Amino acid sequence: MIKPVLAAALVAMALASSGCVGISTQYEGNPITKESLAKIKVGVTTRSQVLETLGSPLVIDRTDITGLAERVLSRFQGEELSLKIDPSLFNDVYIYERREVDRWLIFLGFFTFVTSDERSDRLSVFFGKDGLVLGMGWTEGTADL
Repeated sequence: MIKPVLAAALVAMALASSGCVGISTQYEGNPITKESLAKIKVGVTTRSQVLETLGSPLVIDRTDITGLAERVLSRFQGEELSLKIDPSLFNDVYIYERREVDRWLIFLGFFTFVTSDERSDRLSVFFGKDGLVLGMGWTEGTADL
């Protein structure tokens, strides 16, 4: 017959030595390939062609002319000013991002370790008021995507 203290110690050791390891890779966003980037020409490609080539953007943003105006106007505190902003300055920016997230989880009884490694490719497509591509910004964060 095993003594209760010894049995409890054996159960505690068994629980502490058991565990699991989890490894996962998650992809988010549309793939951005060099072939699709080559199809986008500055001054030629339209918004609809960009959407057809790359799919839906992660974010459709506007040039931050309002933030710039607020910073300029903050210098004139206490004075009465009026500012008229031309709507044509609000051009769209389509932001695409392809993200790869690697996660590791190690659970050993009373010890848990979790880590996450994230890399992303990011493309910003700027449009002029005529709806044509004005410029692009590309940051490659993952070599293997």
